[in-house]
Amino acid sequence: MIRAVIIDDERNSRDIISLMLQRYCPDIEAVAQAGNCREGIAQIREQRPQLVFLDLEMPDGTGFDVLTGAYDSTFETIFVTAFEKRYLHTIRFSEVELILKPIDRESLQQAVQAIRQRLGSPGRQERYEVLLHNFGKTTRDVHQIVIPLSGGGEFVASVENIAYVEGGTDKTLFSLSNGDLLQSRRPFRYYTELFAGMRFYQVNNHQMVQLPHIHHIDHERLQLHLHNQSVLDITERRKRELASVWRQQA
Repeated sequence: MIRAVIIDDERNSRDIISLMLQRYCPDIEAVAQAGNCREGIAQIREQRPQLVFLDLEMPDGTGFDVLTGAYDSTFETIFVTAFEKRYLHTIRFSEVELILKPIDRESLQQAVQAIRQRLGSPGRQERYEVLLHNFGKTTRDVHQIVIPLSGGGEFVASVENIAYVEGGTDKTLFSLSNGDLLQSRRPFRYYTELFAGMRFYQVNNHQMVQLPHIHHIDHERLQLHLHNQSVLDITERRKRELASVWRQQA
């Protein structure tokens, strides 16, 4: 059995999670509940759970405060919230599980299955280090990202070191400033949404470049030359807009 603690300021939400676990995830045992950050930290320290269902906003703080306060405990987290967009860059960049209220069976089971696979795996603590490192920063100032590798495992990268990303059938290639290539098991569309509002620009249907990595634009050949020696094609339609956006970032 996987021991779990449920932390949410709404009693109804705590009861719903507990009931759904009994029905759809019988290997997860809810051993305790808490209605605020202070009680949640106390329950984590007392119960030593393997999994914590954690509301993002509570009267005395946030779920991030709980993680910080329970720094001496090791557990996996599933965030539960109705405010995904507010914390999107923090949670999605760290590859920590998130389900939205009202909770549905499929979302719960998918999140729990991901946790089952991660329990006991190496590098699990890195995700939470990235999460807390990015917490409180604006979308443009996010510094780190966890890249789930297609061959297994994860890689923590500095966002500023990503030169461009390129989409395949169902995976995404990352090209870093030092020339290294990493393949993520997430699709390209996932990253186009994740990097929205940042210094990235989609130059064609399958490539997105980070503007500071552009060395120069070859307007005649419709190509971008990057500082890491990569060369990308750009569509005629996007050429003029890119030149304008790039100058604004310079």
